[in-house]
Amino acid sequence: MFIKQIRMTLLVSLLVGVCPAVLAGPAAKAPGAFRIVETARAGAVQGTRQNSDEFVWRLFTQFTAPTPGAQPPSVIFDTWASDADTFAAHPVWPSPDRPRKFQASALMTAKLHGSGPIDLACLAPAGAAAGGFPTDGTPTPCIAEEVRRNRPQFEYIKSNGLNTQAGLAAAYKVSLNVQMPLDALSVKSDWVPVQTLLKWIPELGSVERIRTLYYTSVSEQVEYAVVALHVSSRQNPNWVWGSFEHQKNPGRCDDLGCYDSFGATKPVVTPNRRAINTQYGACTKSPKLLALMREAKLSPVWQNYCLKSTQVDYTAADGTPYALGNSVTERIVGNGTVVASSCIACHVYASFNASGTPSLAAQAMLPFNPTGAPIPAVLKDSLKFDFMWGVIQAK
Repeated sequence: MFIKQIRMTLLVSLLVGVCPAVLAGPAAKAPGAFRIVETARAGAVQGTRQNSDEFVWRLFTQFTAPTPGAQPPSVIFDTWASDADTFAAHPVWPSPDRPRKFQASALMTAKLHGSGPIDLACLAPAGAAAGGFPTDGTPTPCIAEEVRRNRPQFEYIKSNGLNTQAGLAAAYKVSLNVQMPLDALSVKSDWVPVQTLLKWIPELGSVERIRTLYYTSVSEQVEYAVVALHVSSRQNPNWVWGSFEHQKNPGRCDDLGCYDSFGATKPVVTPNRRAINTQYGACTKSPKLLALMREAKLSPVWQNYCLKSTQVDYTAADGTPYALGNSVTERIVGNGTVVASSCIACHVYASFNASGTPSLAAQAMLPFNPTGAPIPAVLKDSLKFDFMWGVIQAK
């Protein structure tokens, strides 16, 4: 009912010509404002004095650091296990030189076709129109997804037999409390073929310029560029979540705005109320973040990626649901509404039942775009998979 109210309000806003972002962030605090959600902001991270913005940026400088001795050059998260590596009948930590292979978006396939197979080519996004994303050209315009899990998370899943439905069913039988180690880390990335990127953002001019501004890689003889990243860390019980977008993404601060109390010289960028899918300019890095990037020997391309915000809880102190969504991952790929997206509120329903699969009620939460505190009835007769929707890929 609550989400239906959100969608109806958004529809009314569009009909009267008002940007839906008036329903979130600072504008929602104005006297008499119709406040529905609050943009998630930096919060406490257990075991550290850093807030979640600083904590996530420090993680970023670690997993985007160059892989020592790698040929061709790569970064650390390239060497981690993909969903296909992890949720296999016999999980094997990948070799550093294995070819990159993308998968379908779990969010998009759940909304359109059910869970679907994992090994799919780059797919045309369901929400292309919402993001002004191209729908024709060569290669066929598409967005590819990749999920990488670090060694501690991979080993926990493997050692507990949580990589298959049979193993999950056995874990259910003994009521296993799935708790991944504190240093477990996941990175989800969205990739666009460089030729499609040129059509989406013509001002980029050439593939050569894309290579100076974006992190690129080749999969099945096609060159792709990263346009968005999500990171999740088990450091908190509800995990610590951060969303990154390339500074050139059209509309990257639409709807919710962009908030970065650590890495940006301009910590708050409010949504443009007069235009959608517009450019928000560079997210100039703070001296502290630049120092971390230099220390980690990061390629200059990573300075073009901006923190959208971070999230550590379901709601604000007064119970208002927090929202955090990405203009690519949630709006274009997932065909959803950024202002009605929440990392924590969606991932809490990652779970499995006696058959070793997520229940129909839990799977239905993916297209439902939940925000706010979890609904206990959805998780009835299920065990949580510690906020990781990779469970849906178990063979």
